[in-house]
Amino acid sequence: GWNGALTIQLTAPNGSMLTNNVVSASPGMTYTLQWPFSPLHTSDGGLYSCVVTSPGLTSVMTSSVINVTIPSPRAVITPTSPLPAHLGDNVNLTCDIQLDPSVDIPVTVVTTWFGPGGMLLYDNDTMISSMEYQSTLMLTSLKAEQAGNYTCSTNVAGVNSPYVVPLTINSYTQVSIHVISITSLSTPLVAGQNYTLYCNGTVLGNLSLSPMVMWNNSNGMVINGNDITASNGILKFNPLRTSHGGQYTCQTTLSSPVISMIISVISVTVQIPPPIVTITSTPFTTSYYAGTPLNLTCTVQLIP
Repeated sequence: GWNGALTIQLTAPNGSMLTNNVVSASPGMTYTLQWPFSPLHTSDGGLYSCVVTSPGLTSVMTSSVINVTIPSPRAVITPTSPLPAHLGDNVNLTCDIQLDPSVDIPVTVVTTWFGPGGMLLYDNDTMISSMEYQSTLMLTSLKAEQAGNYTCSTNVAGVNSPYVVPLTINSYTQVSIHVISITSLSTPLVAGQNYTLYCNGTVLGNLSLSPMVMWNNSNGMVINGNDITASNGILKFNPLRTSHGGQYTCQTTLSSPVISMIISVISVTVQIPPPIVTITSTPFTTSYYAGTPLNLTCTVQLIP
């Protein structure tokens, strides 16, 4: 049999020699050469060759291709504005793409954003700014219909990896009380006169919804009667009575998509008007004779 020395060479795809081992060989012998990858990197992919040579023997070469799949990146979506947001707010969602440490060659990451209505494109309310491993979604003047899940989908070498963040939009209203027919609320209102208070609820944000407006007093919701009516945010005193004095609350409610309540308070101070005093004489005439009977009557009338 043949006995001699074998030279075993393992060559990397870039032509560099990984091993060059010389072993003593004899017939029937098996020699195993191992090259560990700890761990395997993307740059390790390619054609590896094992060449065996020995004086007096024909050289033998065998090759093997190692295909390295790029692992899916991780993505972290970070809101750069406080959440939950409100109608009319501007919100930025930043998607940071984190590649596995084993990825040591440049790769192309394609990022696509999806919202409640599907894939997001540039428009007046939506902008997307992307860098190599970061993408920022900018939402301006939030509307109620924009609430929902937002997805940052990354594509590396044809593999999609979606990452989701929920966006909650709270609706809220801004309330203003407008008063007409009154010069100043600090001035007591005079009983017996007619007054009207207006309460308007204004929705912040580009939303075509109107809030529900309701008037309350210390007894609860204002109940329409002969001298007081409340409808569509308008409170009327016809006429104002002393019993109407007190604190009135204008409450506006909006439901889209969550119920949000705002109240404004106004105090109505009622001044009791001076009484109406009249003096009448019986019998009534323009002049009186001495010695005749005469009755004078003083009548005092209070305004209710």
